Amino acid sequence: MKKGGLTFEQDEIVVGGCVKALLYASFRELPVVFTRPIPPFRFDLFPADNLSKLGFELDETTTTREVWERLMFILGLSGLVLTNGLESSLRVDDRVLIVSAGPRPVKHNFRKLVIFDDRQIKGLPRITEEKEETNRVIDWVNVRSGCRHDFDRLEDDGSDFVREILFYPSDRSDNKNFKDLAAISYLTNEQLRDFDYSDTMAKFKIKDMMKQAGIRGARNGRDQKRPDKYKYYAIKVEPAEREVISRNIRHYEPDERFEFRYDSVEELIANASPPSGYLRKLCEAF
Repeated sequence: MKKGGLTFEQDEIVVGGCVKALLYASFRELPVVFTRPIPPFRFDLFPADNLSKLGFELDETTTTREVWERLMFILGLSGLVLTNGLESSLRVDDRVLIVSAGPRPVKHNFRKLVIFDDRQIKGLPRITEEKEETNRVIDWVNVRSGCRHDFDRLEDDGSDFVREILFYPSDRSDNKNFKDLAAISYLTNEQLRDFDYSDTMAKFKIKDMMKQAGIRGARNGRDQKRPDKYKYYAIKVEPAEREVISRNIRHYEPDERFEFRYDSVEELIANASPPSGYLRKLCEAF
């Protein structure tokens, strides 16, 4: 750090708050910075079956979110997270990365930025190509009637709109027998602007899929004509939040200051060597 100012000297800096950026930074013991943390979808299982290079023990139930949280914790303890863990703005000026996340910006002189997440970063080279992929859309839905059943998942393999419904113990209640749901869709940018693919239309399809699976609403007393049978209210679901995960890939003009990475998690693990310094000791300790 230069005397009298918040300017640091770095060789390489990893840019991105996703699990791939954190993996890359951990294997190489590099500092990481991001405009915002990107925790994975809470129900995604980690795509690799081995992370022994970092001393992590995995099983078939390990989620990507769990790995992401542990990597963020380990990197933070190592002093390698250059932001405060919240949202910040990043700007590149020649070979200086300017991080604004508080009352005063912090500058990092660097040789190279290794970029996994290029969103909201000023000063990058010109985009030469952008590949538009379908967005992963997660509709978080509160179930008001029909929240008690034995299903964990429903699927519609024939459609990208509400392709999958995942049921989970409601965060709104201490009673873990009550289930809310997350509906997963894969939509283009054009479909996102179309009401036919809105969260309202998703609600109707969700109710239909639940009915077809035999899920019913809350009990409404006994049937007077058939006292051994119960009556049930209709299924009632209420959209709470729509989360859109863009999967577009941008390519940039060559510039020796930047290295844009598009690796999968599996590729990052296969091509990496275990860290050998302080971070390795932390991985073993925790």
